Amino acid sequence: MSTSTVRPVTPTSTPAPTLDLTPGYVAHRGLREELARLTEVTRHLDPVDILRVRAVEEHLALVLRFLRAHHREEHIVLYPSVRAGSPRAARTVTAFQVDHSTLEEAMRLVADRNVPLRDRSPAIGRLCELVARHSLAEEHELFPLMRRHVRGTPDGRMPTRTVRVWGRDLPAFVAFHLHHATGAERRRVLRWIPPGTALLWRAGWRRAYERRRRAAYGGS
Repeated sequence: MSTSTVRPVTPTSTPAPTLDLTPGYVAHRGLREELARLTEVTRHLDPVDILRVRAVEEHLALVLRFLRAHHREEHIVLYPSVRAGSPRAARTVTAFQVDHSTLEEAMRLVADRNVPLRDRSPAIGRLCELVARHSLAEEHELFPLMRRHVRGTPDGRMPTRTVRVWGRDLPAFVAFHLHHATGAERRRVLRWIPPGTALLWRAGWRRAYERRRRAAYGGS
Protein backbone atom coordinates (compact mmCIF):
# COMPACT_ATOMS: atom_id res chain seq x y z
CA MET A 1 0.00 0.00 0.00
CA SER A 2 1.26 3.45 -0.83
CA THR A 3 1.97 5.57 2.20
CA SER A 4 0.06 8.39 0.52
CA THR A 5 -3.20 6.51 1.12
CA VAL A 6 -2.68 6.17 4.87
CA ARG A 7 -4.88 8.44 6.93
CA PRO A 8 -4.42 9.26 10.62
CA VAL A 9 -6.99 7.74 12.91
CA THR A 10 -9.44 10.38 14.09
CA PRO A 11 -10.83 9.80 17.60
CA THR A 12 -14.58 9.27 17.59
CA SER A 13 -14.97 11.34 20.73
CA THR A 14 -12.87 13.69 22.82
CA PRO A 15 -12.17 12.75 26.44
CA ALA A 16 -14.21 14.54 29.07
CA PRO A 17 -12.27 17.31 30.79
CA THR A 18 -10.74 17.01 34.22
CA LEU A 19 -13.28 17.66 36.95
CA ASP A 20 -13.22 21.27 38.19
CA LEU A 21 -13.64 21.10 41.97
CA THR A 22 -14.07 24.86 42.43
CA PRO A 23 -17.84 24.49 43.11
CA GLY A 24 -17.01 21.89 45.77
CA TYR A 25 -14.55 24.14 47.57
CA VAL A 26 -17.03 27.04 47.42
CA ALA A 27 -19.92 24.89 48.67
CA HIS A 28 -17.83 23.69 51.62
CA ARG A 29 -16.75 27.20 52.55
CA GLY A 30 -20.31 28.48 52.27
CA LEU A 31 -21.65 25.73 54.51
CA ARG A 32 -19.02 26.41 57.15
CA GLU A 33 -19.69 30.15 57.08
CA GLU A 34 -23.49 29.91 57.08
CA LEU A 35 -23.62 27.36 59.89
CA ALA A 36 -21.24 29.46 61.98
CA ARG A 37 -23.46 32.52 61.47
CA LEU A 38 -26.59 30.52 62.27
CA THR A 39 -25.01 29.19 65.46
CA GLU A 40 -24.26 32.73 66.60
CA VAL A 41 -27.59 34.28 65.64
CA THR A 42 -29.69 31.54 67.26
CA ARG A 43 -27.70 31.82 70.47
CA HIS A 44 -28.97 35.38 70.97
CA LEU A 45 -32.33 35.14 69.19
CA ASP A 46 -35.29 36.79 70.91
CA PRO A 47 -38.24 34.36 70.59
CA VAL A 48 -40.64 37.34 70.77
CA ASP A 49 -39.24 38.68 67.48
CA ILE A 50 -41.51 36.54 65.33
CA LEU A 51 -40.38 37.95 61.96
CA ARG A 52 -36.71 37.36 62.78
CA VAL A 53 -37.42 33.85 64.07
CA ARG A 54 -39.27 33.03 60.85
CA ALA A 55 -36.44 34.42 58.70
CA VAL A 56 -33.83 32.41 60.59
CA GLU A 57 -35.93 29.23 60.36
CA GLU A 58 -36.33 29.68 56.60
CA HIS A 59 -32.65 30.33 56.05
CA LEU A 60 -31.62 27.42 58.26
CA ALA A 61 -33.96 25.16 56.28
CA LEU A 62 -32.37 26.34 53.03
CA VAL A 63 -28.85 25.64 54.31
CA LEU A 64 -29.91 22.15 55.41
CA ARG A 65 -31.49 21.48 51.99
CA PHE A 66 -28.27 22.63 50.35
CA LEU A 67 -26.20 20.33 52.57
CA ARG A 68 -28.45 17.35 51.81
CA ALA A 69 -28.39 18.08 48.07
CA HIS A 70 -24.60 18.39 48.19
CA HIS A 71 -24.28 15.01 49.87
CA ARG A 72 -26.82 13.40 47.54
CA GLU A 73 -24.84 14.48 44.48
CA GLU A 74 -21.64 13.14 46.04
CA HIS A 75 -23.27 9.77 46.68
CA ILE A 76 -24.84 9.44 43.24
CA VAL A 77 -22.47 11.27 40.88
CA LEU A 78 -18.99 11.34 42.42
CA TYR A 79 -18.50 8.56 44.94
CA PRO A 80 -19.22 5.62 42.57
CA SER A 81 -16.51 6.74 40.13
CA VAL A 82 -14.00 7.24 42.95
CA ARG A 83 -14.89 3.88 44.52
CA ALA A 84 -14.21 2.11 41.24
CA GLY A 85 -10.77 3.70 40.96
CA SER A 86 -8.85 1.48 43.38
CA PRO A 87 -9.28 -0.49 46.63
CA ARG A 88 -7.72 2.39 48.57
CA ALA A 89 -10.13 4.85 46.98
CA ALA A 90 -13.06 2.56 47.83
CA ARG A 91 -12.03 2.46 51.50
CA THR A 92 -11.78 6.26 51.58
CA VAL A 93 -15.26 6.63 50.07
CA THR A 94 -16.72 4.19 52.61
CA ALA A 95 -15.31 6.25 55.49
CA PHE A 96 -16.88 9.43 54.14
CA GLN A 97 -20.22 7.73 53.59
CA VAL A 98 -20.22 6.70 57.25
CA ASP A 99 -19.44 10.32 58.10
CA HIS A 100 -22.50 11.39 56.09
CA SER A 101 -24.69 9.18 58.28
CA THR A 102 -23.41 10.99 61.38
CA LEU A 103 -24.09 14.34 59.73
CA GLU A 104 -27.60 13.25 58.78
CA GLU A 105 -28.43 12.50 62.42
CA ALA A 106 -27.07 15.91 63.45
CA MET A 107 -29.19 17.56 60.75
CA ARG A 108 -32.33 15.89 62.05
CA LEU A 109 -31.75 17.45 65.48
CA VAL A 110 -31.13 20.87 63.94
CA ALA A 111 -34.28 20.68 61.80
CA ASP A 112 -36.64 19.74 64.66
CA ARG A 113 -39.04 22.71 64.81
CA ASN A 114 -40.67 21.29 67.91
CA VAL A 115 -37.62 22.66 69.73
CA PRO A 116 -37.29 26.48 69.91
CA LEU A 117 -34.56 27.89 67.69
CA ARG A 118 -32.54 29.28 70.58
CA ASP A 119 -32.55 25.87 72.25
CA ARG A 120 -31.29 24.33 69.00
CA SER A 121 -28.25 26.61 68.92
CA PRO A 122 -25.94 23.99 70.53
CA ALA A 123 -27.08 21.41 67.96
CA ILE A 124 -26.40 23.88 65.14
CA GLY A 125 -22.96 24.54 66.60
CA ARG A 126 -22.30 20.82 66.76
CA LEU A 127 -23.38 20.42 63.14
CA CYS A 128 -21.10 23.30 62.19
CA GLU A 129 -18.15 21.53 63.84
CA LEU A 130 -18.95 18.23 62.12
CA VAL A 131 -19.36 19.86 58.70
CA ALA A 132 -16.09 21.77 59.12
CA ARG A 133 -14.17 18.65 60.06
CA HIS A 134 -15.79 16.55 57.34
CA SER A 135 -15.43 19.09 54.53
CA LEU A 136 -11.79 19.89 55.26
CA ALA A 137 -10.95 16.19 55.46
CA GLU A 138 -12.77 15.63 52.19
CA GLU A 139 -10.76 18.37 50.48
CA HIS A 140 -7.52 16.85 51.80
CA GLU A 141 -8.22 13.15 51.25
CA LEU A 142 -11.03 12.77 48.73
CA PHE A 143 -10.63 15.65 46.30
CA PRO A 144 -7.28 14.34 44.98
CA LEU A 145 -9.00 11.02 44.26
CA MET A 146 -11.86 12.81 42.51
CA ARG A 147 -9.36 14.61 40.28
CA ARG A 148 -7.81 11.26 39.40
CA HIS A 149 -10.92 9.14 38.87
CA VAL A 150 -13.79 11.49 37.91
CA ARG A 151 -14.18 13.42 34.68
CA GLY A 152 -16.26 16.52 34.19
CA THR A 153 -19.09 16.91 31.70
CA PRO A 154 -17.98 17.47 28.07
CA ASP A 155 -18.85 21.18 28.22
CA GLY A 156 -17.65 21.65 31.81
CA ARG A 157 -21.18 22.53 32.93
CA MET A 158 -23.17 21.29 35.89
CA PRO A 159 -24.73 17.89 35.06
CA THR A 160 -28.30 18.17 33.75
CA ARG A 161 -29.39 15.73 36.43
CA THR A 162 -28.20 18.13 39.15
CA VAL A 163 -30.21 20.99 37.64
CA ARG A 164 -33.31 18.78 37.65
CA VAL A 165 -32.79 17.57 41.22
CA TRP A 166 -32.24 21.11 42.57
CA GLY A 167 -35.62 22.08 41.12
CA ARG A 168 -37.17 25.11 42.83
CA ASP A 169 -34.03 25.61 44.92
CA LEU A 170 -31.91 26.27 41.82
CA PRO A 171 -31.97 30.11 42.19
CA ALA A 172 -30.99 29.99 45.88
CA PHE A 173 -28.38 27.24 45.40
CA VAL A 174 -26.73 29.10 42.51
CA ALA A 175 -26.74 32.30 44.58
CA PHE A 176 -25.31 30.36 47.55
CA HIS A 177 -22.31 29.30 45.47
CA LEU A 178 -21.72 32.72 43.95
CA HIS A 179 -22.13 34.59 47.25
CA HIS A 180 -19.36 32.57 48.89
CA ALA A 181 -16.97 32.54 45.92
CA THR A 182 -13.93 34.76 45.55
CA GLY A 183 -13.58 36.80 42.36
CA ALA A 184 -11.53 34.12 40.59
CA GLU A 185 -13.81 31.34 41.86
CA ARG A 186 -16.91 33.25 40.77
CA ARG A 187 -15.69 33.34 37.18
CA ARG A 188 -15.26 29.57 37.24
CA VAL A 189 -18.63 28.97 38.90
CA LEU A 190 -20.30 31.20 36.29
CA ARG A 191 -18.85 28.90 33.60
CA TRP A 192 -20.16 25.86 35.51
CA ILE A 193 -23.78 26.87 36.07
CA PRO A 194 -26.30 26.28 33.24
CA PRO A 195 -26.36 28.79 30.36
CA GLY A 196 -28.73 31.66 31.09
CA THR A 197 -28.66 31.30 34.86
CA ALA A 198 -25.81 33.81 35.17
CA LEU A 199 -28.10 36.47 33.71
CA LEU A 200 -30.91 35.47 36.07
CA TRP A 201 -28.52 35.60 39.02
CA ARG A 202 -27.46 39.14 38.11
CA ALA A 203 -31.06 40.19 37.45
CA GLY A 204 -32.59 39.00 40.69
CA TRP A 205 -31.35 35.78 42.29
CA ARG A 206 -28.37 37.53 43.87
CA ARG A 207 -30.47 40.23 45.53
CA ALA A 208 -33.05 37.70 46.74
CA TYR A 209 -30.32 35.68 48.46
CA GLU A 210 -28.81 38.80 50.03
CA ARG A 211 -32.25 39.86 51.34
CA ARG A 212 -32.72 36.40 52.84
CA ARG A 213 -29.40 36.67 54.69
CA ARG A 214 -30.10 40.21 55.93
CA ALA A 215 -33.47 39.12 57.28
CA ALA A 216 -31.85 36.23 59.16
CA TYR A 217 -28.64 37.86 60.33
CA GLY A 218 -29.65 41.49 60.54
CA GLY A 219 -26.64 42.60 58.47
CA SER A 220 -24.74 41.92 55.26
